[in-house]
Amino acid sequence: MKKILSALMLAAGMSLSATAATTLLDSSIVGYSDFASRLADFGTRKDSVAITTDGGNLVLSGTTFSQPVSGGSTRNNMTVTMVLDLSKINTPEAYTALFNAKGGSTSWGAGLNTDRTLQGLWNNAAYSGGPTTSALGTEGTLTISVVTGEFGTRIYLGDSATYHTASSLKFGGVDITQILIDAGLADAVEQLYVHDSALSQEQIGQLMSEIASVPEPATATLGLLGLAALMMRRRRA
Repeated sequence: MKKILSALMLAAGMSLSATAATTLLDSSIVGYSDFASRLADFGTRKDSVAITTDGGNLVLSGTTFSQPVSGGSTRNNMTVTMVLDLSKINTPEAYTALFNAKGGSTSWGAGLNTDRTLQGLWNNAAYSGGPTTSALGTEGTLTISVVTGEFGTRIYLGDSATYHTASSLKFGGVDITQILIDAGLADAVEQLYVHDSALSQEQIGQLMSEIASVPEPATATLGLLGLAALMMRRRRA
């Protein structure tokens, strides 16, 4: 039995070592490879962040997620990336916020319109210059990255080559201390990562590749159980 436990610990260590090599995931402020668990497993400040429920929102708080850029600029640089299960998103009667990055009384984020297109948000209201033109589907998963910085806002859909730009949607002047996610969409979020920098197009491609390589929690568990069963059979033989 000790040998089996040692093997399992070694396998877990190897898994963690492989995870550590995913630099953009590790360089996030906080990251959840299994958002339903509410336990952060990536990020430089993952131990500081907590998720609470406040009214109709899940609230990530406990650290500063983004600050105005130094060197004369007051713009916040930040990237919020989500993996969404499209089958678990109900088409809203009015827009629904996927997230709002909040600092004081000001907020910025992305939401879903009544036609299932993504929508830029400003102060928890639809931003007129930020909707996408193609509706999301109702099946499968989709990775989106919403990036804001000096250039405005980009919403990447599925890969680094497909994005919508809202050049006038620029957020700054405050410390962002909360990320609010509509509680009704919480089951649709499979993974979530927050960066306090405006990731480049190339970095978005790298990040999405790293996210795609993260094993699902059930898959990782079954892998360890399979290893344990194999060790037991070898021991009996």
